[in-house]
Amino acid sequence: MNVEENIELVRTFIRKFWNEGDRECVDRYLREDYIDHAYEPNNAEGLVNMACLLHTAFPDQFSAVESMIGQGDRVVVRLRMTGTHEGNFRGTEASGNRVDVKLYREYRLEDGKIVEHWALFDTASLFRQIGAELNQQPACQVKKN
Repeated sequence: MNVEENIELVRTFIRKFWNEGDRECVDRYLREDYIDHAYEPNNAEGLVNMACLLHTAFPDQFSAVESMIGQGDRVVVRLRMTGTHEGNFRGTEASGNRVDVKLYREYRLEDGKIVEHWALFDTASLFRQIGAELNQQPACQVKKN
């Protein structure tokens, strides 16, 4: 695939997976040996777990693409996630607060599928907006109960 096709694939994945909540699309967009450098476990399960956590805490969350650039097999995206804190997030009960948070995602693609993902999320800003206390818990690790 060329750079423009990679960019369009990532744009579609963000829309379907993150914004529409289509968890079933991971098989269509992620390669079987997908590695996630942002979430634990470091595979599709970790990605889905984080998406479920975010959609539960912020059911109306939406990630707007502010910029996207591709080079070779990489696509980097700057996003703005907005939503309403309506459910528990990392031990902080729903505040009803609106959130507006910046995040960056980098994807590596191969043969028309996403094979690697990195993310940088402004967790401190999100915590301030929902009235949560900052703690030592890794920002992208989802603890299972």
